[in-house]
Amino acid sequence: MAIELDGILQMVAAQYHRTGLLVGRMLTERVFRAESPELGECPVPVPMGLFRPKQDTDPRLIVIDSAGEKWAMGFSAQHNLQRYRITGWHATEAHYPTNRKVTGSKGGDPS
Repeated sequence: MAIELDGILQMVAAQYHRTGLLVGRMLTERVFRAESPELGECPVPVPMGLFRPKQDTDPRLIVIDSAGEKWAMGFSAQHNLQRYRITGWHATEAHYPTNRKVTGSKGGDPS
């Protein structure tokens, strides 16, 4: 799944859930930074939930998976039953494998 945040386009693995609490949704790997007004920054990277877009979903929130299906990015996250809001990419190098291509908002290598 290609997701752009903060002007950075990143390929992120996501898994579709056929059963359980997340049935019909996708959940990305844990590569996002999240914050809470009460708790500050979440101590670990969080995943992003992806949902089927509605007719009035802002087109800037829509991403397309490898099968050509549209998904809307969700910015709510939880850690230890605490609610956070995704604010960008998590900064640790461990969460940016070198085999992924990261580009600027206008394309091309950002370096």
